[in-house]
Amino acid sequence: MAIDLEERRRRRDGRNAVAAANEIVQQAASRGRTITLEWSVLAALLAAGVGLALAALYRHLAPASMGTAAWAGVVLGALLCNAALEHGRARLGSVALAIFAGLPVAALPFYFVPPARPSLPLLGIAGLGAALFGGALRWGWRLRGSLADSAAATRESLGRGAAAFVTWLHDAMLKCIFGLFLLAIGGGIAYVGRQQQRELLFWAGAVVIFLIGSVGLWAPGLVKRGRPIVSLRHCGQLCFWLSLLVAPFVEQGPNGSLPYNNAPSLRFVAMGLGLTVVGATWFLQKGSVFGRQANPQPKPKPERGYSLALLMLGLMLTLAGADLRERMKLTVDQSVVSETNALGAVHFVPAPQVKSLRIVQPLAKVPFYLDYVEFEDNTSLRLIPLLYPGEQRNADNHGLVQAVRSAAGLNVQSFPDTRVELWSRGDAPRG
Repeated sequence: MAIDLEERRRRRDGRNAVAAANEIVQQAASRGRTITLEWSVLAALLAAGVGLALAALYRHLAPASMGTAAWAGVVLGALLCNAALEHGRARLGSVALAIFAGLPVAALPFYFVPPARPSLPLLGIAGLGAALFGGALRWGWRLRGSLADSAAATRESLGRGAAAFVTWLHDAMLKCIFGLFLLAIGGGIAYVGRQQQRELLFWAGAVVIFLIGSVGLWAPGLVKRGRPIVSLRHCGQLCFWLSLLVAPFVEQGPNGSLPYNNAPSLRFVAMGLGLTVVGATWFLQKGSVFGRQANPQPKPKPERGYSLALLMLGLMLTLAGADLRERMKLTVDQSVVSETNALGAVHFVPAPQVKSLRIVQPLAKVPFYLDYVEFEDNTSLRLIPLLYPGEQRNADNHGLVQAVRSAAGLNVQSFPDTRVELWSRGDAPRG
């Protein structure tokens, strides 16, 4: 008998220890969460109830019918939730109260406002929304004791968030100020270079603008600086995208006056340098760029291969852009139309042999054009204005088009096909 009592005591102590441990774990979890799971579900129920009610109103449910459905739903929802929150025999009594006392009270307004048959689905939706709202109110009354703890945790979390936001705002404002400073300087230099048609001066201003991405490296007063590798990668990305998207439309090229001399744009070298910076910093850093900075992850082997491929692509594009800049030349004067292609071959044709100039836009609403200089012997020379600096949005304003028209005397404009513009001489038949 003594053994049985001792065993029972050990089991009781074990159960008490488990209960105490569970309570400690629950309290720790509730302190770690700003908003508990119960309050989150309650907020979702309130939002769902209001949403269903608004949906019924949006479908033009009559206000009187809306009121009856809301009353019935709130009463039944609150009573059923009250029954669900009870324990043991009290739950049976609450269910009986909801059925025998709550149901007549909920249905009483329908005696004065009889529902119409077409509006029954909307009444059901509105009643369901009101029931969810009423049940959430009853549940919230049950959870009111934990509101103080949740409010304290919320205030603490808001305090930490406010401090982090102030730090971020401080750095963001400083970065914006220095970024705007660089933008003003670079934009001014580029504008002067464009007005004076000095290409090197224009690109010097563009480089200053591209350096906005490196503000986090050198700007004084920053509290949370980004890692140098991350900042350099962002700078390279900014350089690449600006050179790819913006430079063709702001880069100044020579006008169409004769003699006309042009060479491929330097933006391809800038694009290559941008990709080189991105690929090099991606290849050198140890962490993965796809992982969050708060939880850095080691770089997998495929990612190292991708970064190396990007680095090689940037180097090849840089070298190719510089080589094209040296090899390719385009010259138009009163006597000849001469083009030196990427392989170094020279296409030399006297200007009087030019029969027409065909401007083709392959894709609608995309400012990309192909120019075909057609000669008397039915041969043609294809030129790509996008390779050369100059106006890209309006094909007729590109210096290349104006120079060819001026040298060959092409003054008749026609449109033989969709997205095709043809310039020919006045004595030639129109297309």
